[in-house]
Amino acid sequence: MTISIKYGLLLGVIVAAFGFLLGLLGLHTNQMAPFGFVIVAIIVNLVIVVLAVRRLASTSTWVQQLVNGLVLGTVAAVIVFLSSWLMTAIVIPDYYAEFAEAARVRAVAGGLTADEIEAAVAMATGTSVGSAFQGALGTVITSVVVAGIAGMFNRTGRS
Repeated sequence: MTISIKYGLLLGVIVAAFGFLLGLLGLHTNQMAPFGFVIVAIIVNLVIVVLAVRRLASTSTWVQQLVNGLVLGTVAAVIVFLSSWLMTAIVIPDYYAEFAEAARVRAVAGGLTADEIEAAVAMATGTSVGSAFQGALGTVITSVVVAGIAGMFNRTGRS
């Protein structure tokens, strides 16, 4: 198993574990917790890609580092997609209904108008597949971008 695949599996499992923790603890109804989850996922993604690129530096050109990031990100994205979908569609099937209701409660408590309340609820509404796809796509894009930047400093033939 290649380093890119190993690190991709590690990234996917860590992000999946954080996602399940968020949902199982009921934090998905907290206004800031999902945003915090995204920040943590990005930081974990960044650290794991940089570590992988460093390990692969002695045998990889810059283009190979981009490919390493793509492979790592794709492996992680499969896990991220499946775990997100599983959690929001099977484990907690009311995930998005609960998130939207929490947004409604916050909007009403904030004294917003009916239109503003509906807008807040609409922003909080999502689907299991849509959210899982966004997470997977974000994982791949972040991995490739970070590998590209880190690969400029960690590659063979660097002068």
